[in-house]
Amino acid sequence: MNKFLITVIIPSIELEFNVYVPNNKKVGTIKKIILDIAQELSEGIFNKEMNSTLLLDRASGKELDCNKFVKDSEIKNGSKVVII
Repeated sequence: MNKFLITVIIPSIELEFNVYVPNNKKVGTIKKIILDIAQELSEGIFNKEMNSTLLLDRASGKELDCNKFVKDSEIKNGSKVVII
């Protein structure tokens, strides 16, 4: 399996959605994709840049390293991540 189904939570706009992420991409690439999806789903209400947001693992509360590959990060199938 080369994709994980994760839940993305954005508390500031009360948005939650599921997305498949490839495990062979870097977390930073996935973060950019998630931000683009969030902007589209919120109809432009959520419009934050990469460097002004944090991508956190909900279970541990730790920030995910944008330089790691998804398969080497804390992200697994069913993970929940939070954007703040």
